[in-house]
Amino acid sequence: MSFLSAHHLRSSLYGSSMTVTSLTAAFPRVAGGLSFDRLPRQGVVVAVFALEDWRGWVGDAFDIIDTRERERVQRQRQERHRDSLALAYALHRLVLAQALGMSPERVPLTRDARGRPLLVGMAVDTSLSHAEGYAAVAVGMCGPVGVDIEPSHRAGGMPDIAERICHGDEYRRIAGYDDAAQGAALLDLWVRKEAFLKAAGVGLEREMDTFALPEGRSHALHAGDAARSIVDLLDLGPAVVCAVARAPDSACAAAWLHPVRVGEPQ
Repeated sequence: MSFLSAHHLRSSLYGSSMTVTSLTAAFPRVAGGLSFDRLPRQGVVVAVFALEDWRGWVGDAFDIIDTRERERVQRQRQERHRDSLALAYALHRLVLAQALGMSPERVPLTRDARGRPLLVGMAVDTSLSHAEGYAAVAVGMCGPVGVDIEPSHRAGGMPDIAERICHGDEYRRIAGYDDAAQGAALLDLWVRKEAFLKAAGVGLEREMDTFALPEGRSHALHAGDAARSIVDLLDLGPAVVCAVARAPDSACAAAWLHPVRVGEPQ
């Protein structure tokens, strides 16, 4: 099992008077390490968020996202889901703004017909994943990228859908594990395959059981296509499983971003 390690990047969203600043003004202090000048040009950055940490800025989030994003947010039936999606979209824009050195409103972020995020007119690729209070944003300059994040507790339900996830030998190999190991292996495979399908630009329109995704090997994004991707799991601790798909020779840096108050340990 291949893992890329992540570090915890912590900074302050609060001024010396302990007054909360706006999310747009404060975010660069949190994300100061998320910059392409810290990476080789052929690099990928992954920023990871526990959305509960950021819930105090929901109002700001709605101001940051664009009209189409607001429409998608409003289609969520539960308020908590609406707030989480708004935060995920806003944090995505803020990561892009920080990485690209521009203000959030100037980030040329749009989505194609399948919902894949695109940066118009830029040789930069990006991907967003959000699930049950977590979000992950990938930004890269090395060709297509994909990211997926899931809470670890979902492993318990994975054996029930194993045949939808596995292709050929994958199913035969995992079927021999005990229940706990089987669930964990299936969740790892689900997350890796979803990251790969996002990099390919098709998402879940392609069924996972139609292809194998062996670990540690690069794979063509499309049949007959020269573009290839390798998918690695990120070591983010026990709460989540997260994978990033990227060009085989690209570097990757990942970080949890947590807002903290002045006086808390950094």
